[in-house]
Amino acid sequence: MNIRSAGFTDNLLLSSLCMDVQNLHAKNHPEYFKIPQSDDFAVEFFQKMLADPTVRIFIAETEERALGYVVCKLMEREETPFSFAMRYLLVDQISVRPTSQGQGVGKALLDRAEELAKETKVLRIQLDSWGFNIEAHGFFEKCGFEKFKHQFWKNL
Repeated sequence: MNIRSAGFTDNLLLSSLCMDVQNLHAKNHPEYFKIPQSDDFAVEFFQKMLADPTVRIFIAETEERALGYVVCKLMEREETPFSFAMRYLLVDQISVRPTSQGQGVGKALLDRAEELAKETKVLRIQLDSWGFNIEAHGFFEKCGFEKFKHQFWKNL
């Protein structure tokens, strides 16, 4: 397996890889998430992400096919009266094809995100996950992530 940086010509591939996780989210919160209608549903989104200098995207692949991807975004928050300045790497998206899960692909992608954090002298990686995604929570905890914040909502 190889982990490589995504380039501008990978927007369709990323859109296709994104379908699995988008469908999972749409299944669990159809009132919130759209069901992708075709492989190219997020091409424009990924074009913008690939052009953003604060974003790096990595693709896991074999010679035969792409297995998953991770979107990393450098976040910088200014100091406020309430909190200190903060600089961290946000794992904005991560997805591994269902047929490749449990084979170390997600771990390799998160390891690459950690390497990027070290390269950019960032001391923290953050990510979030929806409450229904219990399997992902266990995976993130196995990779050394810990819960630090809870969000709540109330439907009316």
